[in-house]
Amino acid sequence: MSRPVKNLLIACYLNLLMLSPAMAADTLSFSQTMVPQAPPGAQVMAGFMQIANNSAQDIDIISVSSPQFESVEMHLSKDVDGVARMLPQQKLSIKAGQQLILKPGSYHLMLIKPLKALSDGDTVELNFSLSNEQSQTLQVSVSKNRGASRGMRCGAGKCGGGKCGSN
Repeated sequence: MSRPVKNLLIACYLNLLMLSPAMAADTLSFSQTMVPQAPPGAQVMAGFMQIANNSAQDIDIISVSSPQFESVEMHLSKDVDGVARMLPQQKLSIKAGQQLILKPGSYHLMLIKPLKALSDGDTVELNFSLSNEQSQTLQVSVSKNRGASRGMRCGAGKCGGGKCGSN
């Protein structure tokens, strides 16, 4: 192989290496996903996870939907005098190279009015619309382990009996 052809191949290979992460990094990565199983008849469930933005640009989650729920809302819980106040969020912002943790008592997803009862082992589809004009679909398992959400009280009393995620 001649030297000019070899140099061209090396240059093409290096360009591919540089472009591949940039193209893949325009999306978010999700880990530690969880939808705790709700008590029978519950009209809301919650979604928790870690969301990493490995791109070089900030990304906002501008909406979340699910075919299994009437609606999905993004919330921030703030503790006020021992009661979690849930504040709806218009977007969830994740800075470049950072992560956002959705957990009880903080940011979380409220999955409102399930279209059918969901049990341990069922899968919830979550569709994320992003500010970079992309969308991502995530499959999250429903888990009996509800310990993460126990004791979270809803000050508005709209979460079923005044308690969010507990019986």
